[in-house]
Amino acid sequence: MEKIAIHITGDIVLSENPGKAMKKWRELFNIPQVEVARYLGVSPSVVSDYEVGRRKNPGVSIIKKYVHALIEIDKERGGHTIKALKRILDTSPSIKAILSIKEYENPISIEEFANIIDAKIVYGENLGNVIYGHTVVDSIKAILEMDGQDFLNLYGWTTERALVFTNVSSGRSPMVAIRVSNMKPRVVVFQGVQEIDTLAIKLAEVENIPLLITKLDIKELLKRLSDIK
Repeated sequence: MEKIAIHITGDIVLSENPGKAMKKWRELFNIPQVEVARYLGVSPSVVSDYEVGRRKNPGVSIIKKYVHALIEIDKERGGHTIKALKRILDTSPSIKAILSIKEYENPISIEEFANIIDAKIVYGENLGNVIYGHTVVDSIKAILEMDGQDFLNLYGWTTERALVFTNVSSGRSPMVAIRVSNMKPRVVVFQGVQEIDTLAIKLAEVENIPLLITKLDIKELLKRLSDIK
């Protein structure tokens, strides 16, 4: 637990906007303000004031209490988020198939994400839903080198993210892998696809995961994604 608490606390303290970082982590834990406020013994408006910057930047002691509240509430709920974070922190980040993995300072909508990478929507509902990060994966290396545990590690700190597969031929293999996995991304993007497989589209519909395609080359794609804050 201590390793997770130190990581989250450090992320908030070092952020240019600690309040937004606090809100990001609370939403990643899927805990409403009122529950955090109850645990801290303050009113929900106090938590809100810190998150939106109406109060001066919180000190380290307040941030530690805030992070401790998130962890303890998650433990009361079964510790699902903690377990996911622990698995990621304990795993070596040496998966060669991962070209880029990033958590955003501020969430962005799927529609905004699509605009950034000039993506066409093949299937999509609820494009106003937000994502908190992305992972770019070389689909060929993923097929040849990754096992089931490696695939889980694509999700970084949250599944509320975009999985971007490069060098895609038809899209069938990535969507089949997502279909059989217990963890699902918020949106899937294919780069390099020539003719998308109808089964890939069908699986996106079954899982209700927006499916996008982009014609950007890998270098430009990675550049645009690196500019997202």
